[in-house]
Amino acid sequence: MQRISSMVIVAVAPLLLAAWWMDEQPSSQAYDAPVLTAPAGSVPFSATAMVAPPGELHNPLPPTEASRARGATLFAINCALCHGQIPGQPGPVGRKFAPPPPGLGRALVQGRGDAAIFSAITVGFGRMPPFGDKLLPQERWDLVNFLRTGH
Repeated sequence: MQRISSMVIVAVAPLLLAAWWMDEQPSSQAYDAPVLTAPAGSVPFSATAMVAPPGELHNPLPPTEASRARGATLFAINCALCHGQIPGQPGPVGRKFAPPPPGLGRALVQGRGDAAIFSAITVGFGRMPPFGDKLLPQERWDLVNFLRTGH
């Protein structure tokens, strides 16, 4: 009986030690960006892409009902998961952020010009990713026209 107990202890001891060591391992949390090293011989850079200075951008699309309808569809697909369909209530993904992304209600949007909103959609803002490579310029202007309605 003692021989079996000794064998069990000898067999289980490495597993227990491994579990203890695992607690001491560095780990990443959800939504942490992976830490990557630059490839050998690469040239470091940092820059922000700009479409044009915000003062030079002008909305080429009139805020027609058709433009706002296209913007509403694009908002539901690309924006509502974080910003929410109802101003002031973040979407299901946005609720996971602390603090949650701002609701895009009338008060927030009216305080910004069309060019500033278009630029934020294009190059991103804070935690918001850029959509310049995902949406055509006309689609981004449709979003601007939709956001102006205060949805």
